[in-house]
Amino acid sequence: MDWASLSFAVPFRDLFWNLVRSTPEQRDDVAVERGLAHCATLMSIADDTLSESEWLSGAEFGFGDIPLGCIAYAWFSMSIERPKHPALEAWYGRISERPAYRKAVMTGLT
Repeated sequence: MDWASLSFAVPFRDLFWNLVRSTPEQRDDVAVERGLAHCATLMSIADDTLSESEWLSGAEFGFGDIPLGCIAYAWFSMSIERPKHPALEAWYGRISERPAYRKAVMTGLT
């Protein structure tokens, strides 16, 4: 939980705020590129972990999947070019099928 919350806080804020909350005129393209690069690196770490286990929490869905699940929804919903992370993408597909996740997290980007 801390890893997702603390490691992603600044780079994801820069990416999300500029792409979702700012008008094109207000957008800081340098912050977007910096945030995208840093988030892609962090997503690679998650992808490596998920290549060895179906869930971040281990063999079953658990508390460790929730914080990154919230970030992943926005990550996969934004119109950005993302590096391929096959294990992360498969995990996102699994978590997206969970009714509680769909109800609580997949509510649109604002």
